[in-house]
Amino acid sequence: MSTITEKSLSPEDRDQVRKIVLKASEPIAPFWPMRTMVAQNPIHGLEYLPFDQAVRKGKELLGGNGYLSNAEYRQFYQNGRITPEGFERAFSRVGPRVDKEDSVAVGSRKITSKNVWQLHVLFGFEELPLSLLDWELNGGGSLKQFRQDLPEKSRKQIIEHTECRDHPEETYLTNLWKSVSAALGQTDLGDSSQTSPAISLPSQRTLSDWIDGLIEGGVVVDQINNQLIKWVAAFLDEGLADWKMPDREEGFYQVWRNLAQKDFSGKLLGIKNFTQKIHSLPEAPEDAIRSSLHQLAIPQEQWEGYLSRQLSLLPGWTRYIQWLEEHPAYHAQQKHPIDTTQYLAVRLFYEVELTNIRCQQEWGIDGTVSSLVAYWNDRSEEYHQRIGQRPSGDPTKQMKCRHAWRLFHLAQFLELSPREIQDLSPTDAQTLLQWLDDFPADQHSPIWIEAYEDSFREKILKNISEHRGKIPELETRPHAQLVFCIDVRSESFRSILKPKALMKR
Repeated sequence: MSTITEKSLSPEDRDQVRKIVLKASEPIAPFWPMRTMVAQNPIHGLEYLPFDQAVRKGKELLGGNGYLSNAEYRQFYQNGRITPEGFERAFSRVGPRVDKEDSVAVGSRKITSKNVWQLHVLFGFEELPLSLLDWELNGGGSLKQFRQDLPEKSRKQIIEHTECRDHPEETYLTNLWKSVSAALGQTDLGDSSQTSPAISLPSQRTLSDWIDGLIEGGVVVDQINNQLIKWVAAFLDEGLADWKMPDREEGFYQVWRNLAQKDFSGKLLGIKNFTQKIHSLPEAPEDAIRSSLHQLAIPQEQWEGYLSRQLSLLPGWTRYIQWLEEHPAYHAQQKHPIDTTQYLAVRLFYEVELTNIRCQQEWGIDGTVSSLVAYWNDRSEEYHQRIGQRPSGDPTKQMKCRHAWRLFHLAQFLELSPREIQDLSPTDAQTLLQWLDDFPADQHSPIWIEAYEDSFREKILKNISEHRGKIPELETRPHAQLVFCIDVRSESFRSILKPKALMKR
């Protein structure tokens, strides 16, 4: 890709780029030096957000999970660590809200969206991978035995209303599957795979990361990371290296521009006219950032989020750079300054060049958002297969895996008979499935953690209440009762209270 020569930015425009970089840096919490890093919060920079939003944003950027898996929470529920009462309270506090609760009439019963959502959280009704359908319906035992987590009360209720007494479970499940398949076979569920939204750059990905996800064995992000690690590690050395990087006092971006022109790794990576391209880069890192973002065709309103994702791909180094930027008096930062703006200017240069090389090799197109979007919107079926969202195969089997399988299991936990499923109208069948879609599994975690903490709180409060009256009453009422975790995060409170004789263990 040819380097675009742009008019130098005005001081005001450079300030605007720096403001965008500063905002983009917020989710990347600065932490350093290592000797003081006892306990830290990796999403410290997102503390202004509600907890669930901060955890989701942190997962997008850093890849970590702020919650346990739903399966682990369900095990806590089965073991009694999460109580039914705690779950009910948690669901009422943080569960989905509706202005008017819908219901479906099944025989003499009314099934509400809340009924379905609670069962979905407690037990989970997910679609079945296409490759497992034949096995589950034959050797897997799904038509012979109830799910292991089906409550005993529901088992007894179903068996009592099943006419066959020799093999009631198998009879019920076999007939239920037939009824579900028949009911959905008459229902126009639509093929959601054919009405997918237009393809665009995923919100949680950089261009290089997106390309890697579309290619088996994608290495573009690794190539970029390797270059940045090499240059940043050499620049930030504080006396360990025998061979020191020269001219570091000029700053990271400028010294990289000078030295990279003599670096053969660019040519080995396939970057044509590497030396000339480095030489032609703007002198100011802000100008280089804007030029690269234009070459990648990133819309300006998306610059902040895009730069956040770039910073998140090497979080250890960028957190250190953030710390240095916030501590200009630190001896190393005084001698050879670096900041996130300079870092991004270098990183985006490699992003432009290496994504373009990969796109030309794989698809014969430029490595820009607009080129990739146009290319894959013309090949939408292939695109969804590459990202694993749309399995190819028999549409009837796909319907059974996505819709029939979920309704089959939901019906068991609702204790519905095959006849009741058979009598469901197409609209009601769609409604039940839509409720599952409206509250997908990745939205269940806030309820689970609230229920987990609720059960713990209730236990603590119960123990405190039971302790009342077991010690002599004090002449004066205490200022407060405080409960602390025994770790460094509460030490700052304890160290103040103890000397003032305000705290007794």
